[in-house]
Amino acid sequence: MKKSLLVGLILLSGVLLTACGKKDQEDTEILANPAVTEECKKAIEEYLEWADKKWNWDAIAAWDNIIVDYIWRLENGTVFDTSVKSVAEACGTYNESRDYTEGLSFEAWAGQMVKWFDNGVIGMKLWQTKTVQFGPEEWYWEYDENLVVDAPISELWDVSQLSEWDTVTLWIWYPAKITKITDKTVTFDLNSELAGKSLIFDITIKSITPKSETSSEQIVSEIEG
Repeated sequence: MKKSLLVGLILLSGVLLTACGKKDQEDTEILANPAVTEECKKAIEEYLEWADKKWNWDAIAAWDNIIVDYIWRLENGTVFDTSVKSVAEACGTYNESRDYTEGLSFEAWAGQMVKWFDNGVIGMKLWQTKTVQFGPEEWYWEYDENLVVDAPISELWDVSQLSEWDTVTLWIWYPAKITKITDKTVTFDLNSELAGKSLIFDITIKSITPKSETSSEQIVSEIEG
C-alpha cells in the first residue's frame, strides 16, 4: 500500500521527510529481491536472438537520428528497466501505461545521452544487438559510507509509521533509504539505489535516419583515440 507520511528531520536543518510513492518502492524491491526467474532469462535470450538475426550493414554515424530498444539489468541478472514488452512482462517490470512500441529515440553522439551510451552505439548496424557494461565510476557513483547518517529519534517528529528499508524523501526531493531503526536512532542511507553497482545494457538498434556525412570509422577512431 502506498504510504503517505510527513515527519520533521530536525537533525538535518529541520527539513521535511516524506515517504516516496509506489514507483520508488517498486525499484527498491527490485534491488532488494534480486532473484531472476527462468522465464525472465528465457525472454531476454529469445528477444536478443530474434533481433540480432535481422541486422544489416547500415551503420550508425554521429548525428544520425536513431531509435533503440534496451534491457537495463544489474550484474546479478535483475532487470531494472526495459523497453521490450515481452521482457518487461517476464521480468516483473511491465507498466500498462507505457507504449512499448516507441523505443528510446535520440541523436547519436549529440550529447543527448550519457557519453558511454553514445559511444556504444556508434558503428552499430540496424537491428544489431550489443551488450555494454559500465562500473559505478562511469554511471552513478561509488558507494559512499559518509552518506549513511544516524539521526537521533529524540530530534525527529513522529516515526511510528517508519520501518526498515522504507524509501523516504529528504528536503522534498532527496531520496534516502532507512536501513536501521533502534530505540534511539534512525539510520538513513542517502546513497543512490544504484551506487556501487555495475550496470549492463543490452542495446538493439530499431531505426536509423542518416543525418551526417561523418563515417562511423572516423567516429570510432576518435572515440578509441
